[in-house]
Amino acid sequence: MNYFQLSFRNLLRHKNRTIVTVMTVCLGFTALGVLGGILTNIFLRIKGQTIVGEKLGHITFAKAGYFQEGRLDPEKYLWEKQEVSEILQILRKDPEVALATPRLRMFGIASNGKASTIFITEAIVPEDDKKLIKTSIDGRTDSSGSISLSGNNSRHSEVAISSELSSILGVEQGQYLTLLSTTKNGQANAVDVDVTKVYNTGNPATNDKFVLTDYSLAQQLYDTDGADRIVVTIKHPDQINSVKQTLLNKLNAAGYSIEARGWEQQSATYGKVKTLFGAIFRVLTIIITVIVLLTLLNTLQMAIAERTKEIGTMRAIGMLRKDVIKIFSIEGIMIAIVGCLLAMPILFGISNILKFANVTFVPPVASVPIPLVLMIDPQKIVFVFVLFFVATLLSSSLIARKISKQKVVDSLMQSN
Repeated sequence: MNYFQLSFRNLLRHKNRTIVTVMTVCLGFTALGVLGGILTNIFLRIKGQTIVGEKLGHITFAKAGYFQEGRLDPEKYLWEKQEVSEILQILRKDPEVALATPRLRMFGIASNGKASTIFITEAIVPEDDKKLIKTSIDGRTDSSGSISLSGNNSRHSEVAISSELSSILGVEQGQYLTLLSTTKNGQANAVDVDVTKVYNTGNPATNDKFVLTDYSLAQQLYDTDGADRIVVTIKHPDQINSVKQTLLNKLNAAGYSIEARGWEQQSATYGKVKTLFGAIFRVLTIIITVIVLLTLLNTLQMAIAERTKEIGTMRAIGMLRKDVIKIFSIEGIMIAIVGCLLAMPILFGISNILKFANVTFVPPVASVPIPLVLMIDPQKIVFVFVLFFVATLLSSSLIARKISKQKVVDSLMQSN
């Protein structure tokens, strides 16, 4: 007996009901696909903002204890010039390391001569930073919103400041600013800087106080020739934990007491955002799946109830109960497959419409608008497909099992 052919004919006998059920699956699949695509886009943008925009790279190395107490006693966790050179040499020799660059973080007072406010700075080596900007994030490289410094050796005084800080102090591109801080020995020190760029950091927590400075300028302000951290990018980011441990082992073997953190640990927002939106996605997935399941149960209940005599006849001519269940289960499977396949072009159509419309929005943890696009994640698509496949299979088999348990005589005597 050709169960697939028989099941297909049964679906065609009740076209209206079949269409409604297929569309229910299609709409549920589309809804989860749209939600999953938007969340994937948000996660990718925040990941890119963390690694490239906030210049955290993939792994950050520092003296042991720095991440807990470095801000309270920064000079204690400062590497000297020779140490930085040796550590960089060890890291750059590893075949997995794409970039290793020193960093220096400071804070102080920024003044335009009339008004002052606090600032925090990340000191970069411009030549290295230009390589960091080109870092691939899950196969995509987008440096359009990333800012660096020119790296002109004759202009170490150039800085880029955040847009809200620019508004607070009334300082525009091409004007000057004074940065006041303390040296590693606690003495006051100040430098005049040239504001060459004004930009949105993308992070509301730093967009009102951030100054991007040249590594040499920060060393001059802090009166040091060393660094407090080394930022590393690697060639295979999916192996970040194993690479981090390998690099730590090499540095520890060289006599350095060092700790390291991946970019997710360093980010103040990524983990929280992913946890929050991940929970929302799971809850909505459960709700939509339950709605689809209940709709399928109701539709199949009606269909099977109308075919009680048909089931009784099949049983009377010798068809086993498991064969009856198999027929209705195949019908449910066909509905799931057709519904999900119909949803795929709809998803791609919505994705293309959003790209064409160039819709943007500002995520809750960002200060700059990002494109509202659907990033179709194959893993999420497969997950939803399997979920709906199992839901339709269970609903159809449960209903068929219930009806097929009736006595053959009772089924044949059932009135429609």
